Amino acid sequence: MHLKVSLRGASATKQSSGTAGLPRPLWGLAMTILLLPAVAHANFYTPQGPLTLRTQNPVYLQTITLLPARAEVLPKGVLELRVDSAYSNIFEKESTPAFGENLDMELWRLGWVATYGVLPNMEVGIEVPLLHFDGGFLDSFIQNYHDFFGFPNGGRDQVADDVYNYRVTRGGGLLYNAGSQKINLGDITLFSKHQLLHEGELVPGLSWRFGFKIPSGDSEGGLGSGNAGFGFGVAMEKSYRRLHGYLNTNYLVDGGNNAFLNLMETPFFDYTLAGEYSFSEHTAAIVQLTGGTPRLKGTGLQTWDGIPMDFVIGVRGDNCFGRFAKPFFWQVGFSEDILADGPSVDFSVLFSVGIRFNTASKQH
Repeated sequence: MHLKVSLRGASATKQSSGTAGLPRPLWGLAMTILLLPAVAHANFYTPQGPLTLRTQNPVYLQTITLLPARAEVLPKGVLELRVDSAYSNIFEKESTPAFGENLDMELWRLGWVATYGVLPNMEVGIEVPLLHFDGGFLDSFIQNYHDFFGFPNGGRDQVADDVYNYRVTRGGGLLYNAGSQKINLGDITLFSKHQLLHEGELVPGLSWRFGFKIPSGDSEGGLGSGNAGFGFGVAMEKSYRRLHGYLNTNYLVDGGNNAFLNLMETPFFDYTLAGEYSFSEHTAAIVQLTGGTPRLKGTGLQTWDGIPMDFVIGVRGDNCFGRFAKPFFWQVGFSEDILADGPSVDFSVLFSVGIRFNTASKQH
């Protein structure tokens, strides 16, 4: 794997790194895990689940999504609290006589998530995101990293370090311009998951999911779309000894940001395909692909109209500290854009921690 943080000057696109799609080894790993032999054995290692990281393009963050998840639901009476911290470096600059896009920033998304098992096979939850974006501090480090390994800079070296831009133009005129933000509220999402099948020797675990996005973020400030959104999805999982596979597919509808007029797709589709290997009963490595259909259209800019696709690797684990402690879990991940000319951001780093409480029994 290589980092291809490739940015564009005017009339430029992300430089190709020779990767036109998902690497063959990842396809092989993912399909091997998902298409497990029919002669399945009992699970020796508890699945941890996919990494809860979505595409971090700031315009995509204004739209509804269902975060990657297991098919398994929380037991009735169990409350899970989690915070996802995703930090991204973004530089996308491309223009034609008709349209121009200039995204140059570092973005921090802090997602506060609460999930509760309301029925034996059903959970409900809420995600409250906080967003921060400004010029950041990593531009010089990334350029030095590229120079050391001989990776392309894609025009990043043609602009000053740590400059902030969040602009979209149309016909030379300003269409959208969001200023930098301190920590402010984004669009809140309510969600639910109902498990239809529990994993057996021959059948995968299967659940259907629903999400509804509340337009609580400021659309002019880049924190939300200003319109509601909703979506339905399916989550599947299957395990074989140390190997675990996950597949999420979602059909999503969002009103989009009115400032972009007809430049946002509705509806759209996204997916997550992930493979997991358990190192131990409490720790696992995860390889993941997240992508979908474009949520943006109509500009002729590949950085806007292109297909989003993120390659994610990471580690998840859980621990229990002491007799009276509650189960504690964590995840660390790194994401980079697979396609050289799409809207996925250059890279993101995920840190996440959470804790579960059994509210139905004093014994836990």
